[in-house]
Amino acid sequence: MKAAFIGTGTMGNGMARNLKKKGMDLTIIARRSEVRAQFSALGCPVSATPADAAGCDLIFLCLPDEAATEAVLFGPGELAAHLPQGRIIIDCSTISYLKARELAERLAASGIHYLDAPVSGHQAKAEAGTLSIMVGGEEDVFETVRPFLNMMGSQVLYMGPSGSGQLTKMINNCALNICAASFCELMPLGVKLGLSPEKLGDVLMQASGSSYASKTLIPEILEGRFDHGFTMEKAYKDIQSMTQLLARIGLSLPTFEGMQKTYEKALESGYGNEYKGAMIRCYEDILDVKCRRKPSKEE
Repeated sequence: MKAAFIGTGTMGNGMARNLKKKGMDLTIIARRSEVRAQFSALGCPVSATPADAAGCDLIFLCLPDEAATEAVLFGPGELAAHLPQGRIIIDCSTISYLKARELAERLAASGIHYLDAPVSGHQAKAEAGTLSIMVGGEEDVFETVRPFLNMMGSQVLYMGPSGSGQLTKMINNCALNICAASFCELMPLGVKLGLSPEKLGDVLMQASGSSYASKTLIPEILEGRFDHGFTMEKAYKDIQSMTQLLARIGLSLPTFEGMQKTYEKALESGYGNEYKGAMIRCYEDILDVKCRRKPSKEE
């Protein structure tokens, strides 16, 4: 099968490289000339025009938001209008559950298959081909493309009908945010009342209150590193999507809403360009403490 990849940014670049490295006949669609040059050197046909993907059997999207996805599919020079029936779009962008369902319906009306297939993992996992990929859409279409998803991920899961992949990722990311917000509020309190940030951090990473979030973020907090990973401002779309869904179905989730307040406090305090661990800086500011490792004597 021939494939096209549109969206070779932080995550998409490594994903596309893995497809090419593992034998995919791959065309790259990229606005930036340096990205086109990079993939041309790897032997990929390149273009700056999304409609040039129409001759491919599969089209992978890995775009930054709903507006970009809408523009590629249905904007000026829209890709969707050039696709013959039976083509498959695999959308690895992070968009809302409701938007994914809408796109699937619009494309199905033209005989085009759409899978929402958001990914979870950092840039290093994209480059290593060890992402988690959660897929929604027609199961038989998923089975057709599963071998190609396996080229980019070590965990590839079919989650159900259209929107199910985005719903899964949204729930996962909100759970991560809830865990992060909890220790970002509580660590500064412990330090204010006399606890060692390092020892408290060790407990939160190892004892019953531990989580993936604590094990990943607390070492960075203790070192004062907040500039790694996807920024809170960019990642805020998961919270917005969940808020939109909860409003649609008329449901209140108190734990989610508490996390949302902490997250938004960090954005309002000017920490939006930093990673999730920077939520702790709000409560460090309020309590006038720092949850940092003590420098060693050599430092």
